[in-house]
Amino acid sequence: MPIGEVLASEIPDKDAFMRRKPWGVVAVITPWNFPFAVPLWMLGPSLLEGNTAVFKPSEDTPAVGQRLVELFEEAGFPAGTINLVQGAGETGEALVRNPGVNVVLFTGSYEVGRRIQQLSADHHDRITACEMGSKSAVIVCEDARLDLAVTSSLLSAFKTSGQRCVSGSRILVAEKIYDRFAEQFVATARRLRIGEPLDPQNFTGPLIHQTAVEKVETYNDLARREGAEILLDTGRLTSPGHARGCYLGPFIYRQEHRSGLRSIREEAFGPHVVLIPFRSHDEAVRIYNDTEYGLSLAVITEDYRAMRLFREECEYGMGYVNLPCIGAEVHLPFGGVKKSGNGHPSAAGLIETVTHKTAWTVNHGLEVKMAQGLTTDFARDGGGD
Repeated sequence: MPIGEVLASEIPDKDAFMRRKPWGVVAVITPWNFPFAVPLWMLGPSLLEGNTAVFKPSEDTPAVGQRLVELFEEAGFPAGTINLVQGAGETGEALVRNPGVNVVLFTGSYEVGRRIQQLSADHHDRITACEMGSKSAVIVCEDARLDLAVTSSLLSAFKTSGQRCVSGSRILVAEKIYDRFAEQFVATARRLRIGEPLDPQNFTGPLIHQTAVEKVETYNDLARREGAEILLDTGRLTSPGHARGCYLGPFIYRQEHRSGLRSIREEAFGPHVVLIPFRSHDEAVRIYNDTEYGLSLAVITEDYRAMRLFREECEYGMGYVNLPCIGAEVHLPFGGVKKSGNGHPSAAGLIETVTHKTAWTVNHGLEVKMAQGLTTDFARDGGGD
């Protein structure tokens, strides 16, 4: 599917345009939390632009990866266009080490993404686009509509049990409305229905496995050691309705911002959220930026000037106003800054990653007319020995 851009030539009787060409072989390495959507976002544009793909799904969701490749084959994609490899980290590393790979698209942890970048440094012409970790946040301003702020914050923090790269594990709340917000936020979180994810009556479901539960509990304990005020500690859910799955309820705490606190700077990847009061918009910017990540930001406000301040001063890749910091529209760029990534391995920006530009100039006149002041007067342009 050729894509390009027509650019006006400076010379009459000439057309100039840019046309994109595929790089060749695209390696697609994807996570378990969106095992169908994320690889589809990467594979579809890569293949349609003329590349072939080698796809390694997460070792936690191999069957979904298998079925996705089967669907591509059933749709008529030629044999060898999309190739599936299954396995854990060593399989992905072998794929990245292969010199025949031109582009690597990755979504996952910072540690794995950093390893991919290190291995790819040995291939000078390789392109990598990595979307990695996050410590995303919702900023609730003093003029926010309380119901909207609570709803947006709950969705940001606990939808998919906080297992999204964009999950809002930090809620920054204007001090003047903090008490009212915290009371309503915690009260609503207590009532969230957690259970079988295919039951439409449930708000969210389990964590991926026991190791994920233990990681979140480690950060819950860390918050206690760092002096947090615990507002809600639901713990593990063990009723008969939670027998099949690793269920962990919301953990909510208040913490005054201090730079260096690990619990409010590192990614727990689960239902773990901190409420941090702020006294001014400038302080909220400093708190938001005080993390190694920069992926998603939501601002709840009716004040255009406040929104503009956060838009310009915060370090992020995706921003929302009066919405949760999750639920990206798939046609928009998806990615972040700092440790959150170095590119946009999905959406429209992906086309720029899996193709390269070629420049074309076509003369449809009867004479050679050139740019840069060049002429066809050989006596004038030439000379010398």
